[in-house]
Amino acid sequence: MDLGVFQWLKNAHQKRLREALRKGNLTFNRRDFAGSFKEIFEEGFTAAHIIAGFEKSGIFPPTEAPAVSYLLKKKLKTRKAIDPALSSLLPAENRFPMASDTARDVSNRYHDILSFPTHRGLEAVQKIVSEAIVLEDIVKKHVANRQERIEKRYHQRKRGKRGRPVGDYFHNISLEELREQQAEFIEAGAKSEQRSQLRNIRSFAIRQMEEIKAKWQQKKEVIVDGVEKKMRFKQWLEHTKRDVEYASLDASRAEISSQLKKKEDCFMIDTQLAPEAREAIRNAGFAAKPLSAADLSGLLNSDDSVDF
Repeated sequence: MDLGVFQWLKNAHQKRLREALRKGNLTFNRRDFAGSFKEIFEEGFTAAHIIAGFEKSGIFPPTEAPAVSYLLKKKLKTRKAIDPALSSLLPAENRFPMASDTARDVSNRYHDILSFPTHRGLEAVQKIVSEAIVLEDIVKKHVANRQERIEKRYHQRKRGKRGRPVGDYFHNISLEELREQQAEFIEAGAKSEQRSQLRNIRSFAIRQMEEIKAKWQQKKEVIVDGVEKKMRFKQWLEHTKRDVEYASLDASRAEISSQLKKKEDCFMIDTQLAPEAREAIRNAGFAAKPLSAADLSGLLNSDDSVDF
C-alpha cells in the first residue's frame, strides 16, 4: 500500500510544493496545503494506484490457492487409516456369479443321484441367482448414473451460487462459511428437484384426466335399458365405473397444486416497543427537569421557590 498509494500522494504533494516555490512563494503553510489537498488527493489516490498496490502486495487478483490448500490440510488431518480387517467382512463382488456356477455344477455332477424335488430346488436357486445378478447390474448402473448427474450438476456454472468471501478479500472467508454456503446450495438444489418431480406427477394426473374426458366426448351416447341416452360427464363416469379413478386423479392434482403454491416460511417484524423501552420513556417523562431539580437555596436573597 505504501508503494501503491501513499507514495503517489507524496509525489503529488511534492509536485504542488515545487510549483509553489517556482511561483516565488518561500513558504507553504497549512492553508496552502489545505487549498491544494483536493488536487493532491485526486491525483494520488486513484483506482489504478490502488490496484497497483494490491498487485505488489499479492492480494490481487484473488485466487483459490490459499482456500484449497487450507481445505486439503484439514482433510488430511481428519483422514484416518482404515483397518484392513474390515475389508474382509464385506461381501465379495463376484458372490452371485459364484453361486450360479456352484448351483450349475452341482446340478450337472449329481444329476443322476438327486431326486426330482432337489432338481426343482436347484433350478429355483439358479433362477433366483440370475435375478440377483440382473438386479445388481441395474443397481450399479443406477448408482453410476446418479453419481454422474450429481457431479454434472455440481460442476455446472451458475452465477451467484458459488462460495464467495464475506469481506473485501479472499482470505476473509472461513471453512465454516464455505460449508454453510455449500449446504445452502445443496438444499436449494434438492428443493428444486422436488418441485420438478411434483410438477411431473401433476402433469401425468392431468393427462390421465384429459384422456378420460376425451373418451367421454367420443362416446357420450350410452344404451341404458335398451334406450340410447346422452349422458353428462359425471353420469358417464358413474356408468363406466371410473368415477373413483377420476376423483382420485383430481384430488392428487389439487393436492400437488397446493404444495407447489405454498410459499416459504416468511418472517414478521415486530414494530412494538419492548417493555424496557416503554419503562425508560415513562421514567424520562416523570424525571425532574434541570431547573426544578436545582438547589437555589445557596443564592443570596433567595428562597426555595422560583417563578418563571
